Amino acid sequence: MARLTWAAAALAALALAASSAPAAVEDFSGNWENSGHDPSGITHVLISPAGGTTVSVRVFGDCHPIECNWGQVDGKGYTTGPKSEAVDTIVAVINAGFARRQMIFRKLSPDRMAFEVFTDYEDGVGKNDFAASGTLERTSWAGPLGQNWERPGALATGWGGGARSGTSPAPKEACEPFDPREVKAVAAGAAWKITAGNRLLAEAGGDEQTALRAQDVLRHYRFDRQCRVGRAVYWKRADAFPRGRMGGADCLLFNTVTTHLSPVARHWTIVDGVQWIASFEGESDAEALLALIRYHHLDAECFVGGRQNPVLTYWLAF
Repeated sequence: MARLTWAAAALAALALAASSAPAAVEDFSGNWENSGHDPSGITHVLISPAGGTTVSVRVFGDCHPIECNWGQVDGKGYTTGPKSEAVDTIVAVINAGFARRQMIFRKLSPDRMAFEVFTDYEDGVGKNDFAASGTLERTSWAGPLGQNWERPGALATGWGGGARSGTSPAPKEACEPFDPREVKAVAAGAAWKITAGNRLLAEAGGDEQTALRAQDVLRHYRFDRQCRVGRAVYWKRADAFPRGRMGGADCLLFNTVTTHLSPVARHWTIVDGVQWIASFEGESDAEALLALIRYHHLDAECFVGGRQNPVLTYWLAF
């Protein structure tokens, strides 16, 4: 069979350009469902940021009576022009051995995405190469990390994904208030500490600049309580999480809906695609933090003093 070239596939995809809208690569993130009956075979697509204009693309197909995992590959974002920052298109290729599928995705609206799939079969398969197109809609249901699974309709939550319906239960938090006007970095011999009155909030060792940065973060967001859920320590303001990233902040962005729990190397790890958000030895600690993320719709974890052993970790709801 004749093979479609990248150039030919890109030209064929231009038919969708008139109705698409420029977006940031993060706007493609999330779980997408194909409710149509096109011949592509795609049922779900999970897209997660992987750095720069690269994304992680996991595709699930219709393998009646169950859905099957086509695999996870890197996807590349393309802008609308050589000097543009607007990512208009995501392209990814899945090679299943007997067939090679080139997939092109374009955003139509915040909750709809157009796609085209060009399938090339290996010689001897007995099928013709073909192109298919359709529309994906954003959904709160996310698939598992396993290869195959059944999809029981009665489940209230997805396999490791966000809630399919209803609201996530409120997490059991323990918070201690403090006066944000009293927050300051103080030297204690050769060490630096961040305090509020007589309360010790954090320690920065001998790193004065990190201590001052932690002080500035607590003051900037006017955090007034230190909280715990499981073993996770975090900060809130008036029983809520702030929005908006502070200048110069080191933050890990993720999708609240597709963030889920996965056992990794004898730890329970909260992940979104290829991103590790937090890891615990105990499953209950990981579940407690995941409940907090879902209940408050958190989508950014920020650090002061590095990501390995941060002096301060705080969460934002963009």
